[in-house]
Amino acid sequence: MLDAGYAEAPRLRWRTGSKKPDAEGYLPVRLMQEDNANELKQIFRVQRVPADEWKPLFRSVFYAVSPKGSAEQRVGQDPLAPEQARALKASLAFQEYRIANVITNLRIKDASAELRKLTVDEKQSIYDQLVSPSSEDITWSDLCDFLGFKRSQLKGVGSLTEDGEERISSRPPRLTSVQRIYESDNKIRKPLVAWWKSASDNEHEAMIRLLSNTVDIDKVREDVAYASAIEFIDGLDDDALTKLDSVDLPSGRAAYSVETLQKLTRQMLTTDDDLHEARKTLFNVTDSWRPPADPIGEPLGNPSVDRVLKNVNRYLMNCQQRWGNPVSVNIEHVRSSFSSVAFARKDKREYEKNNEKRSIFRSSLSEQLRADEQMEKVRESDLRRLEAIQRQNGQCLYCGRTITFRTCEMDHIVPRKGVGSTNTRTNFAAVCAECNRMKSNTPFAIWARSEDAQTRGVSLAEAKKRVTMFTFNPKSYAPREVKAFKQAVIARLQQTEDDAAIDNRSIESVAWMADELHRRIDWYFNAKQYVNSASIDDAEAETMKTTVSVFQGRVTASARRAAGIEGKIHFIGQQSKTRLDRRHHAVDASVIAMMNTAAAQTLMERESLRESQRLIGLMPGERSWKEYPYEGTSRYESFHLWLDNMDVLLELLNDALDNDRIAVMQSQRYVLGNSIAHDATIHPLEKVPLGSAMSADLIRRASTPALWCALTRLPDYDEKEGLPEDSHREIRVHDTRYSADDEMGFFASQAAQIAVQEGSADIGSAIHHARVYRCWKTNAKGVRKYFYGMIRVFQTDLLRACHDDLFTVPLPPQSISMRYGEPRVVQALQSGNAQYLGSLVVGDEIEMDFSSLDVDGQIGEYLQFFSQFSGGNLAWKHWVVDGFFNQTQLRIRPRYLAAEGLAKAFSDDVVPDGVQKIVTKQGWLPPVNTASKTAVRIVRRNAFGEPRLSSAHHMPCSWQWRHE
Repeated sequence: MLDAGYAEAPRLRWRTGSKKPDAEGYLPVRLMQEDNANELKQIFRVQRVPADEWKPLFRSVFYAVSPKGSAEQRVGQDPLAPEQARALKASLAFQEYRIANVITNLRIKDASAELRKLTVDEKQSIYDQLVSPSSEDITWSDLCDFLGFKRSQLKGVGSLTEDGEERISSRPPRLTSVQRIYESDNKIRKPLVAWWKSASDNEHEAMIRLLSNTVDIDKVREDVAYASAIEFIDGLDDDALTKLDSVDLPSGRAAYSVETLQKLTRQMLTTDDDLHEARKTLFNVTDSWRPPADPIGEPLGNPSVDRVLKNVNRYLMNCQQRWGNPVSVNIEHVRSSFSSVAFARKDKREYEKNNEKRSIFRSSLSEQLRADEQMEKVRESDLRRLEAIQRQNGQCLYCGRTITFRTCEMDHIVPRKGVGSTNTRTNFAAVCAECNRMKSNTPFAIWARSEDAQTRGVSLAEAKKRVTMFTFNPKSYAPREVKAFKQAVIARLQQTEDDAAIDNRSIESVAWMADELHRRIDWYFNAKQYVNSASIDDAEAETMKTTVSVFQGRVTASARRAAGIEGKIHFIGQQSKTRLDRRHHAVDASVIAMMNTAAAQTLMERESLRESQRLIGLMPGERSWKEYPYEGTSRYESFHLWLDNMDVLLELLNDALDNDRIAVMQSQRYVLGNSIAHDATIHPLEKVPLGSAMSADLIRRASTPALWCALTRLPDYDEKEGLPEDSHREIRVHDTRYSADDEMGFFASQAAQIAVQEGSADIGSAIHHARVYRCWKTNAKGVRKYFYGMIRVFQTDLLRACHDDLFTVPLPPQSISMRYGEPRVVQALQSGNAQYLGSLVVGDEIEMDFSSLDVDGQIGEYLQFFSQFSGGNLAWKHWVVDGFFNQTQLRIRPRYLAAEGLAKAFSDDVVPDGVQKIVTKQGWLPPVNTASKTAVRIVRRNAFGEPRLSSAHHMPCSWQWRHE
């Protein structure tokens, strides 16, 4: 730019604004690889390194091997064709198989009472619709219309497929890979779609393998199968390649190979066989055969999911080792259980934001009811009724007559078979009393055909028109939600059969990861029955079987209420379910451990009755939901037996809570981390001439260990005073001599730092562990005076010891850890007057005893506040290390208490400021020497929560802190 003939250099724009995040200035903001390469070449040039020496080194620095295709050697084999590898889930063969498998699991209810399979023609017609490349949404209602059925006649949606791989979702499966290609970025979509339309099926599969990064493109260039796909990719520029790489295809592997998938798909589509029969026909397997599942703890690539899998696997393996195979494994799955902390927080924020909007709208409804209807107490059912009236424009949904809050009634559009009702908003209608009486317990579509309904002017067509005219408050529903709501209500109006009775689908979790965990655990304990069941007697197989169940989180909450244990549990501060006491998770785990399918189904029926009666009241002759199951019903005795067991569980739980036998643990990292090495902010160094006077504190802040060693080994160095001024001073650092006039670099801040890019960066966030010492000073009479201290060990000081014991590796005096340690502890260590007690890492549990100590301040307020509650002594007995505040102070928090529960358990004016600071803010910050007066021991536990006192496998063990 400057050499282009300008009289005056133009103003360079070196960064772009936020409105054009993809734009690049003349000077790129990011440091590129070529920048590093040029800098390295300049270093070699300045140091006059011969080319034959620097070129091999240069190539080694930038040597890289593409990870693409590296996993190909570890792909599992097809259990039905062991010589072949399992197919990609992104492959068309798998997605076509998936569509065929889902179709064969569907059932149609015709005029007869029996459910029937789809015919071959029906299966092929639906299959052709679903494999079309169109990106338009296709619903089950669309497919039913295409076949000439009503949506209510289609059964099977929501159930597991025959192979247990997935549940039939509310949306039909499509060729996901094709849709992602057709929905790719605008810069690549047109040429990519054009190539796709002209390519063959084999070329499609080759492109998918390349886009999935499962093969290395350089290794398959000579393969004819990849020729067309590679030719297309080679013709793209860098921007187009970047966009092509962003095409997000499904990840993972199918249970079978491509050839097996194609055989099974063909068999399911051309015969009456479902997957079960197709496998038996094609591969001669037994009725109970299943494809093998992955090991319980095998990673999936998602850190949050992998963490859960690892913990579950470790716990189950320990249980099996100690007690043998379990009789049953019950799992409670909640929506965020496999989510990362960041995603859970984001999800919570969005939920709270939407909830706040809806709360404002509902508050306005409440005010309207108080003003117009003079209601003092507004119930949920009142709000639901007024919302429905406003949505329906003040008309009865069935006949269209005008209704008001006082004259209308709420009705279920479609009743449910058996107990309870479907209490969703889309199944509720505000209707006039006469329509409600006449319709009674009948689906609207059936009643609308009756003579009485037609005489009253009721028709399905008119009801649907009224739905299309629904009015929604924009603060409560987004446009997309409005459309979905209307479609759901119309589907309800058209339904001619009662909703199915509550069954296992109502109590089991339908999340994909919950099904995956269920499948892995079931396979681990019951694999023999699935692989070689022919050699096992049926009675023996039933005895050997481990039952695995996954329940929804609401089953647990319902179980606590039904069993009457809420309000009777001996938590800290409260006896009801509270998030203040972290041990509430153990209570939920105990409740779910006592769960069985029959009890869970009864609980969901009770919840359905409860919700229905809360919204529309008791119907004539109906009994309260609190009495269900009624005497004489099928599960009356088994449910009351379960209630008796829950009473025994309550006694056992309270005994364990009172006697402190329920531990609270968290994951800990003992290995040398590969996370952030230092803070991002770079500080300038303090420059000081070598010949000037330097204090001991300034020397301690030398920018490199070598500089510190050179300065402290000078003959005129004093540990207290440092170095005097000396105009003739010379030192050597890394074979470089410095004279008195040369400026040396020192850290400007008192915080622990390391030298980075001719400056310094804080490393307080990169502490690996702290070592606790019992130190002493000996007076003139030979009597020892003891004190306690710690040395924080920074990760930078452990890099060269990554293969050694990180907790005992010697720390040289020039290390950052020693230079930024407490001076008297460092001095005690160097003089041999210190005993190493043990190490502390974040997450370590400290057991404390305050009985022999008078305390005040924040900790005094904390002890006094919780002493008024039963179990309050446990609130100050167990603490957890949350960080190392400075060279002398720990940051610790109550192990059993959660900050989120404090505000819900007590109002702010009741909780002292000291308690707020310890539980919800910075925590308790005791000096190590102060903590030693109350600390008894550091507790490290095994997978069962039992203190680990010794280990033959070098696992972290508990250690005694207090020494009398």
